[in-house]
Amino acid sequence: MNFPLAQRIGWRYFCSSRDFLRSVASIAMLGFAFSIAILVVTQAILSGFETELGKRVLSLVPHVTIQSQGGAMEVDDIETELGALSYEYRGSPEIESKVLLVVQPKSRVDDDSVRPPRGRVEAAWLIGIDPDKYSRASAVGQFVDADAMSRLTPGSFQILLGRDKARELGVTKDDFITVVVTEVTLTLVGAIRRQKRFQVAGIVDTFTFLDKETAYIHLDDAARLSRITEGITAYNLQIDDPFEAQNFVSELAPRLVRSRSPYSVSAWSSHPRFIHLEKSIVASRNMLVLIFSLVVAIAAFNLVSTVVVFVNERRQDIAVLRTLGGGRMFIGSSFLITGFMISSLGLLFGGVLGVLLGIGLEIGFPIFTELFGRNLLQAYFTKTLNVEFVLSDFLLVVIIGLSLSVLAALYPAWRAMKMDPAEILRRD
Repeated sequence: MNFPLAQRIGWRYFCSSRDFLRSVASIAMLGFAFSIAILVVTQAILSGFETELGKRVLSLVPHVTIQSQGGAMEVDDIETELGALSYEYRGSPEIESKVLLVVQPKSRVDDDSVRPPRGRVEAAWLIGIDPDKYSRASAVGQFVDADAMSRLTPGSFQILLGRDKARELGVTKDDFITVVVTEVTLTLVGAIRRQKRFQVAGIVDTFTFLDKETAYIHLDDAARLSRITEGITAYNLQIDDPFEAQNFVSELAPRLVRSRSPYSVSAWSSHPRFIHLEKSIVASRNMLVLIFSLVVAIAAFNLVSTVVVFVNERRQDIAVLRTLGGGRMFIGSSFLITGFMISSLGLLFGGVLGVLLGIGLEIGFPIFTELFGRNLLQAYFTKTLNVEFVLSDFLLVVIIGLSLSVLAALYPAWRAMKMDPAEILRRD
């Protein structure tokens, strides 16, 4: 078979001067290009979500959490066991509790009464931290003013609030709020909730779901509020690779069991607040790639009708080529190349269109949010749309697109191979 000649003939059919054939080829190419663009944008958005998960969310949350199963625990006991591990880690002792944040009306006089004062009330997860150690073990310090973090000193009763939580409470920096512990304490006058007045030292703006859930105070203030005389309630760690957290837990847990310490160890991937993050992204990626691959398949199989039209319009050419000695493989290859060229051009245009569309979505998303006052990502772990184009994603799109287009062009090429030149010439 003379493949270069078949290639040139396929190219001539692709660049047909007939308006009808050119229109059919253009429609098929544009449909294929749009489906490829959708697949490219989907891949880029999901890659952006994975990047946000790794670089933003997982830099803020603890990768490994050690908690006491029976009250407070000693930091020295934990650090002794951690020192024997081969992993490099950054640890932070913490006291965690569920609290209510109360903002009193401006007209009322603030006091520490027995009952929680009336006003705006929001639930929050209060974390008592050592600012120096916590800054090494978490990237939260990068999302708040340095002077705000330095204001968290023992006995200062200063608090850091997430941006969303501060908006819900209607407070800003230097305002006062009342922190009310949800657990009740039995006294001679009955069951009361402990509470303390705090001043807002700063606003933490991470653009993640943490801004709506967490508040931070100094470790000593948290101990006084929780009536913990010594020890902590949790010891959180970060490691260089957060996806190695489960292996870290597997190595640490047996040591704590042998030491007979009533501690539980868990990785971020098994935490109730984060358990669905990675799995949901991976599952969403696989499902969406499958769905939009089917869209590409539909557009690719539209090439079947396109190339069939080419075959029907070029019946006389097929008959002439066969009488001049062109074999069946030669004829089939010519139309297979025609379909391949249509899909290749559609793949190129679709890739460019997908990149432009992705860039437009990333730039336009904040404008849309500001214009309509509604964030479409408010139910997710990040509030910003990050579109990231990865070479491996492009290669996957190219493989899917070309494979489906070649499969779609096989039937018209086979049909051209089976045509009888004598029958064509007799009829025409």
